[in-house]
Amino acid sequence: MNNILYGLFIVGIVSACSGNGDLSISVSDSDDEYEFVAKYDKAKTQRVQDFINVKMAPATSVKGDHIDITTRLDDNTEFKLEEDEGRLRILLDKDTNTDASYHRIKLMCEGVKRIIQEK
Repeated sequence: MNNILYGLFIVGIVSACSGNGDLSISVSDSDDEYEFVAKYDKAKTQRVQDFINVKMAPATSVKGDHIDITTRLDDNTEFKLEEDEGRLRILLDKDTNTDASYHRIKLMCEGVKRIIQEK
């Protein structure tokens, strides 16, 4: 049974150290939720916000030093977004979202990952 539970709950953790500070990315993908957590160089905060805004458009826009919102996009994708300079957390409840919504948020998070891993 533990192997089944382990198989249903996939956790990926990537840690690295860059010249501009610590970088850590954690992705949890279970039957019930998808969570993306990242710590990265504060200098990339604006690029991350701009990227997220493009992916969420035209529904909403995020900007500022501290963001803590639950938002619903035009396609009814609903997720929680928390952001401070150099830190990001995105949480999607799979029970209240469609598979298409899950894939939309997962792709957005993969794009954020590419931005924060750039040297």
